Amino acid sequence: MKQMMWYEDYDEFADEYCKEVIVRIKLIMEERDISQGTLALKSGLGQSTVSKFLSGDTRVSLIHVAKICRALEIDPGDILSLTNDKDCREEILNVSDEEDMLIYSPSHPAYKGYLRSFKVYFNSTISSENKILQGNLKFEPSINGKYCVAELVLDTDKRKENGEPIQKYYKGKLIISLSMSACYCILTEKNIGEICFLTFNHMFLFHEDLVCRLACVVTVSSGGNKRPTMHRLLISRINLDVKNPEAEDSKLLRGQLLLNTSDIIIEKDAYEKLKKTEKSSLDCNEMRELIDEFEKGCESLEVYRMDESKLRKGSYKMEDKVKMISLLREYSMSSKYNKISTKADEHIYHYLAQKILNNKAFSQNT
Repeated sequence: MKQMMWYEDYDEFADEYCKEVIVRIKLIMEERDISQGTLALKSGLGQSTVSKFLSGDTRVSLIHVAKICRALEIDPGDILSLTNDKDCREEILNVSDEEDMLIYSPSHPAYKGYLRSFKVYFNSTISSENKILQGNLKFEPSINGKYCVAELVLDTDKRKENGEPIQKYYKGKLIISLSMSACYCILTEKNIGEICFLTFNHMFLFHEDLVCRLACVVTVSSGGNKRPTMHRLLISRINLDVKNPEAEDSKLLRGQLLLNTSDIIIEKDAYEKLKKTEKSSLDCNEMRELIDEFEKGCESLEVYRMDESKLRKGSYKMEDKVKMISLLREYSMSSKYNKISTKADEHIYHYLAQKILNNKAFSQNT
């Protein structure tokens, strides 16, 4: 291995060497998702000391290195080596070659258009809450450029006693599969011990940024009753008005974030309510023609609906109740899976793309 360049001026060499040691420490912290506060706590150093050390304001000392290495559970030689900085960093992180079908490096063309910040929108996973929550999702290269860092900040729409908003902070990686045409994102919120998994369709974007994607999310529900949950999440390049339930953005998202299938099944009472409540939206010729087309194309079906909790409350044997509920569900209209179709992505894309064009036209005229 090549050694680090030796400098005639000792101070110049010392400064460069200290910088390299700090970079190596930061790489390990990033790879293991260790914050400055956690490092300070584990090492026994003050947080201000760690901050000054990592920012280069304080010269590296042996006692600092010893405590930090003990906290990171690494050998001091891993970060103090005088070998070539690139070789040493790869040894520290144990970076392996990528598989051809799974792309980790954000420098790959597959990542073009995805490395930026987005807004995210999703339904609350608390059954009693009927509102759309939002957050911020960012994809960016890691410090060593070997993988794509994913950071997600979710606004719970709740506040602490002092008025400060309660947010959840997730961190992980974005991985692209060329064979599956998919983006996979694994995110961890260590403060509450939660891991969530996102997946959405991948397309090559060589000369433009991603506008939007509907993603499938597997996580655990919020609230007191924690249960495994699957739902949809919109990744959007532009801000949408979801605070106002009557806003056009809110109405569009409420429909698109449901676990829809290609069949539209709506009860007669709900359909009559739709026509009455959304009368102003249906008043133009095009919308009237579409609603007439819907009515003509519908099959006339009588639908039976009951919450299964009513059956569970009965004084029958649990074995019989389970058998009956299973039989009813077997013959119900429930789908075996929910798939985000190409059309679903296209519908939301056309809506947002038109908003972007309208915003540009508005900006040019003002």
